[in-house]
Amino acid sequence: MNDTPRALLRLSAIPALLALAVLALLPGEASADGEKAVTPAEHYAELLAEEPEGAAVAVDGAIGGALEPEEMTDDLHTVFGGLGLPYYVVVSPFLGWGAEIAEGKIAASLHDRLGADGLYVVLEPQGRALEVEAYGVDADTETALHVALTHPELPYDAPATEVAGVIVDALKDPSIADELRAERETFWLLREETWADLHPSGPDGPESLGFLLGAVGGAAVAVGGWGAWRLARHRRSGRATTVGLSAVVVAAGVVIAPGAWVAAAPVADYEKPDPEDVARTQPPYVVSTARAAHIAEELGEDPLYVDPLLQLPRAGLDEEAAEFGGAPVPVYAAVVPLSSNDESGGDHEVLAAAVASLAEREGVYLVVGRGIGDTVSVGAAAHGLKTGYSLDSEMYEADADNPAAALRKAVAALDEVDFASGGTYIPGFADSEPGTPEPRMVRYWGEGVALGFLVYGLFVAPAAIAGVWLGLYGFRVWRGGGRVVGDSVLRRLAQREAERLRALLARREGGFPEELLPQADAALLTLDAQPRTLDMLGVVVLARRLLAEAEEPAATRREPCAVNPLHPWATERGRPRERSGSRPRVCVRCAQLSPEARSARVLRLRSRTTAHAYNSHPADPWIRYRFGADDPAAMVEALLKEQHVS
Repeated sequence: MNDTPRALLRLSAIPALLALAVLALLPGEASADGEKAVTPAEHYAELLAEEPEGAAVAVDGAIGGALEPEEMTDDLHTVFGGLGLPYYVVVSPFLGWGAEIAEGKIAASLHDRLGADGLYVVLEPQGRALEVEAYGVDADTETALHVALTHPELPYDAPATEVAGVIVDALKDPSIADELRAERETFWLLREETWADLHPSGPDGPESLGFLLGAVGGAAVAVGGWGAWRLARHRRSGRATTVGLSAVVVAAGVVIAPGAWVAAAPVADYEKPDPEDVARTQPPYVVSTARAAHIAEELGEDPLYVDPLLQLPRAGLDEEAAEFGGAPVPVYAAVVPLSSNDESGGDHEVLAAAVASLAEREGVYLVVGRGIGDTVSVGAAAHGLKTGYSLDSEMYEADADNPAAALRKAVAALDEVDFASGGTYIPGFADSEPGTPEPRMVRYWGEGVALGFLVYGLFVAPAAIAGVWLGLYGFRVWRGGGRVVGDSVLRRLAQREAERLRALLARREGGFPEELLPQADAALLTLDAQPRTLDMLGVVVLARRLLAEAEEPAATRREPCAVNPLHPWATERGRPRERSGSRPRVCVRCAQLSPEARSARVLRLRSRTTAHAYNSHPADPWIRYRFGADDPAAMVEALLKEQHVS
C-alpha cells in the first residue's frame, strides 16, 4: 500500500478523534474508567420495571438461537399468560453456569427491587431453566424447576419458549413430576424415551434404528448359518440350504421393510441447516441484531462503547481510545460480555462483523471481551474498507490480561494490515457452508445397518452362540450329564483306530495273535461297509482292545466301561442298582458315582433328530457281547451276518 492512500485514511480518522475529544471535555460525563459495572439484578430489574406490572418479560437483545427477541417475548407472554398468576420473566445468555457475568441467583433480588409479588422465572435462551420462584402466590416452583431440568423431551438446545411451556404445565399439574419419576424407574427397555430415540426424526434415530435392526439381521444370519452348518455336517444338505436361505430372507426383511419407513418419515428440524449457521453466511451474520444494532448506534456517537454489564476491568480504556487517531483507519471499539448462548456464540469476530454490517461509518470495528480462561481477546471487522484475511489473523496477537492492553495491541496490529477504501469486507467465517447431517438413508445403512450387522453377525452372535453352547455343556457336566457324540466324531475316531490296527497287522507279518484275527477282520469289514453310529463306536472300542491285547497278551482282559465305552478300561464294579442288584463293570472315575449319576452320564449317540443312549438296543451284537469282551466269537459271527459275509 503506497503512502498517499494511507495518508487519506489517516485524515478520515480525524472526525472520530475530534468527537472523542469533545465528549471528553463535556462536563458531567462519566468516563469508561470511572463507570461502575451494573449487576445483572439491577439491569434486568430496570427492564422489567418498564413492562406492565404482573405481565413483564425482559429478553436480552444478545440472545442466541433461532428466535429474535421480539418473537420470543410474544411467545413467553402467551405461555405464562394462561397461568393466571402475575409473572416476571428474564431471558439472558449471561446468567448460566460458567457465564462471564453470572452472579448466582437473581430472582430474590429482582423481587426486592420490583416489590411485586408473583412468579419469577429466569431462563437461558436455549437449554435450561435457571430459577423458578414464587413470592406471595401459591405455586409449586420447586417441582416445576425439577421437571424443566429433567424432562426427557426437552433437548439440550430447546428454546426458552419450550422450557417455559414445560414449567407452566408442571405448575398447572404437579403430578407430571411423579409420572416422570415413574418413567425413570421403569426398566430402560420399556421407557418411551428409549423407543423415541429410534424414531427416524430423532437426531440419532436412523443410526440407532439401523444398528438395532442390523444386529437382529446379523444375529439371524449367524444363527441360521450355524444351523445350516450343523445340518450339512449330518449330510442333510437340503435342509441346510433351506435354513441358510431362510435366515438370509429374514435378515433382509428385517432391515429393508423398516428402511422404507425411515425414508418416508418427515424431515426433522435437525436435518435442516441451523438458522444461526445460515445467518453466519451473509450480513448481518446473526439472527438477533438487537445488541449489534445498539452497539453500532452507540459507536456512531462515541468510538468507544463499554457495556454496562461488563465485569472485566475498565481501567485504561479511555486512554487507549484517545490513541485511535494514530491508527491508519478509523477505529471503533466495543467492550462487551460474551457467552456461548449469545447471538454470536461467544465469537468476538462474529459480533464485530455484525456491528460493522449495521454501522454507517467507514472504519474497523473491534469487539473486546473474555476469551479462553482469563484471557481477553479481540475480534475485528471492517465497514466500507476492503482487506484480506490478515485483519482477522493479526487479531490473534492481541490477546492480553485486560481489555485496555488487548485494545492497545489490536490497534497497533492494524499497521500491519492492508486496507483499501470503498471495498466490501467479508469475514472468513462467512465462507463456511451451513452444516447438515448426512442423508438419512446413508446414516441408516452405512452407520446403522452395516455396523450392527458386522458387529453382531461376525462377532457378538457367534460369541453368544458359543457361550450358550459351552454354558449348557458345562451345566450338563456339572449335573453329571453324559457325553453326546455324533457320526463325524465317531467316524474320525474309528478311522484313526482302524489305521493303527492295519499298521500293527502289517508290522507283525503273521505275528499278530491268531485268536484276535477274526475280531480285527470284523472291525475292518464293518468300517469299510456302511456303518451305523453304533457300528463306528464298536469299531473304536474293539480296535482299541485288540491293539492293547496284542501289545500285552498276558495282561488282564480288557472290558469297556459300562457308562461310556470311550472311557478308560473298566477296572471296578459300580454300586448296584436297587432294582436289579447288578454291579456293572466301570472305570475308576465312574465307580465313584451313584447309580443315578452313572445313569445320567451314559454315553449318548446323536441321531438325525435326537440323541439316545448307546446301549438302548440290548439285542444289538455290540451291546449283547459288550464290544467283544463277552464271547467275541459269537459277536464276530453276528457282525459278519449283518454284513452278509460268511
